[in-house]
Amino acid sequence: MLKKEVTVKDQFGTEYNIQATVDKSIVDLQDHSNLKYITFEGEDIRPSFEMFFQSLESSKIFKLI
Repeated sequence: MLKKEVTVKDQFGTEYNIQATVDKSIVDLQDHSNLKYITFEGEDIRPSFEMFFQSLESSKIFKLI
């Protein structure tokens, strides 16, 4: 797995620069559909079908921007 920095926005409009994990077999790191999960405050959050990431710990909902 490879790590990359991405910018996400929560449902309140606050932006965060956080770390995302992608499959190392994927060459195109710019393609967000290859993200396995994002890490926010130590929690690994997997995407829903719409590529939203909902935290079970903080109840925040993130989307890539």
